Amino acid sequence: MFIVDEMEIFSRVRRERRERTQMLILSFCILSLFMFSACTSSPVVETVTTDAGRESALPPGAKPLAVETNLPPPDPDIETAGDRIAEAITYLNTRRRDRREVALRALNRAETSINHALRSNSHDENVRNALHAALKDLDTAERAVQHNAPEAVKQLASINKNLDKISP
Repeated sequence: MFIVDEMEIFSRVRRERRERTQMLILSFCILSLFMFSACTSSPVVETVTTDAGRESALPPGAKPLAVETNLPPPDPDIETAGDRIAEAITYLNTRRRDRREVALRALNRAETSINHALRSNSHDENVRNALHAALKDLDTAERAVQHNAPEAVKQLASINKNLDKISP
C-alpha cells in the first residue's frame, strides 16, 4: 500500500508539472501574439495630387530632345532574325520541358530570315560577309542547343549583338 501511495504522489506531481508547463507555454504564446501584433506597422497611404489645369507632363514651350536621324531604315529581315534569336534565348532560359524544340524552331526561323536577307541584293559586300558569318555562327549555336550545351545562350547573345551591328 505504501508503495502505491508513493507512486500516486509521484504521478500527481508529474501531472501537475506537465499542466503547469503547458499553461506557461500557452500564456507565453498569447503574450507573444499580443506583443507582435502591436509591433506591426500601419499601412502607408500615399496621396498624389495633380494639377487639373495641366494638359501635359512637359512644360509649355519645351523643345523635344530627339531629332530626326539620318540613319537608313533597318533591314526587316535582319531585325526579324535578331528577334527570333532573342526568342530562342528566352525559351532556353525558361523551365519548359520542350524548351530546346521551340528554341530550335525559333533558330530555324532566324536562319530563314538571314537567308532571305542574303537573297535580296540591297546589301553591300561587307554586310553580306557579316551575314554569312552570322549563318555559320548560328549553325554552331544550333548544334550547341541540340546537345543542351550551357554556352548556347552566350553564343546566341553574341550572334544577336553582331546582327545588331550589321543592321543599319
